[in-house]
Amino acid sequence: MPFFKFENLRLYYKALDFSDSILALASNHSGSSDAHFFNRFSDEALNIVMTIADGGAEGKNEFISQLQHTKSSIRRCVVFNTLAGKRMLVDPEQENDIRNELMELTKMVGALITSLMRQEPMQEENLDF
Repeated sequence: MPFFKFENLRLYYKALDFSDSILALASNHSGSSDAHFFNRFSDEALNIVMTIADGGAEGKNEFISQLQHTKSSIRRCVVFNTLAGKRMLVDPEQENDIRNELMELTKMVGALITSLMRQEPMQEENLDF
């Protein structure tokens, strides 16, 4: 049993994997003229997982609010990804893969918000998103 509640969420691990992949992409561009762009992209990707972790330590209403902020970070990552594709900083397959991951994260966040809104007391051990 994890010590931190957010570690019970599949969403947390999915967001962690996504952030890690964007950090790896950013490290491939360190030292290039596009480094600042990828640093901002990776900051936004990290914000997704950090917001989930922070919200998981709060009460239900605060967690829902944090998850809504997470959706904003996801949308900003969509913009970064689209720009990276337009500027040919990622190949079309990478752009599509990143977009699919962001769509999956959005669906998972939405499902968790819906689940939390239906629950009376927060039941951490039953959260499987």
